[in-house]
Amino acid sequence: MKFSDVSQNSWEELRPYVDTCLLPVTGLTGAEQPWEAVQALEELRDALDCFEIPYKGRVLTYPAYHFVLGEEMGSMLRLVCKNLKENGFKYIVIVSAKSEFEPLFMNAQADLFFTLPKEKLNDSQHSVKEQISNKLQQLWSNKIDS
Repeated sequence: MKFSDVSQNSWEELRPYVDTCLLPVTGLTGAEQPWEAVQALEELRDALDCFEIPYKGRVLTYPAYHFVLGEEMGSMLRLVCKNLKENGFKYIVIVSAKSEFEPLFMNAQADLFFTLPKEKLNDSQHSVKEQISNKLQQLWSNKIDS
């Protein structure tokens, strides 16, 4: 489910069931050509499909964090994750198609992060979905260190 699917009236009803926030990170720097930005957004969309479709009703996708600019990005992500938790989400999961930003995600204080580049999805989508399922089940069972 996407943030735009939730109205003010429906949120209180959904809140007990939607405990996991997906925070998409596009990974743009501003140096991309327009077609490269489109490609990055399409790759992120494909990565999010691995979460939004099978876990609809349990996860809510927030707006994407598009631009990643240096080390300050890590502190910005930490703040966003902190605010989302204070807003009532029990779990925060960062999703990106850009594996080069993994070091930033490790320090973002999210409960999990997944980097799913296009090549990984094309080569072994079934395996990737199985890994996602296993990690999320572990998280929801409180078997992963936060």
